[in-house]
Amino acid sequence: MENFPDFVCRKLGDSLIWVAKEYAAPADVGLLADADRLFQETGCEIIKDQRKIKVARVRANLAGKVRTLYLKRYNAFSWRISLGSLFRRSGALNALRGATLLSRARIAGAKPVAAVESRRSGMVTKSFFFSEEIARGETIDVFWRATLALPGGRDGFRRRRSFLGGLASLFRSLHAQRVYHGDLKDVNIMVVAGEPGHADCFFLLDLEGIQRYGRLSRKRRVKNLVQLNRTFGRYVRSADKMYFLKKYLAGAFSDPQEKRLWAMQILGRSSRLDRRKFASDTVSV
Repeated sequence: MENFPDFVCRKLGDSLIWVAKEYAAPADVGLLADADRLFQETGCEIIKDQRKIKVARVRANLAGKVRTLYLKRYNAFSWRISLGSLFRRSGALNALRGATLLSRARIAGAKPVAAVESRRSGMVTKSFFFSEEIARGETIDVFWRATLALPGGRDGFRRRRSFLGGLASLFRSLHAQRVYHGDLKDVNIMVVAGEPGHADCFFLLDLEGIQRYGRLSRKRRVKNLVQLNRTFGRYVRSADKMYFLKKYLAGAFSDPQEKRLWAMQILGRSSRLDRRKFASDTVSV
């Protein structure tokens, strides 16, 4: 059984729940374990409802206080997924493990509250992951377009460069510690704007795809940068992209050959994936 030092594990019926120690009271555990019911509560805001996952913003009374949480349900939508779950962690448990890896690396992510896993005959039937709302947080694409893209002058320029430098520092720290996020696109990175004179704070979402490797390959590093370029990069000028790459590569950027190679790999792979997606979309139409 998985061990998470800051969480306790409880069994309720055919479900296991790993819950943060501060919410381990029986009433709190019972509320979180009945996750499906929270989707039906008045005030539940559905964020995403797809075949694989369902995400909602909910309010729940935990530890004597009403709190805003994000609830993600991972669906066992096919027999192949169900059979595979005999040998794998559930999506919720992967998310909790990803949050633990980030915490050990001192990288901010959505703070986990609980993971719930239901199995039948050893197969996962459903699982849920709860995390705390990031107060004043916005995804980086929204923040850039609403706050950073418009202001002109030297102050606007400095503000954008400060933001890009902080974002590059996040990627550099992540990769320096051999941590890999499988879907590091703009909507999976949130920012809380810093007060004047203070740095912005970045947080990672969609934690189930996080892994730590003995050696993080260049291929995986490039893939993360391509994911960012194909999403957030749509709103950013070429000069700003090059500034981000400079801050990410640090000393290696001063080597013209190395700089050119990284830029070509990122842009080349981005273009190939964009063409492939365009062809796929055209065929489906």
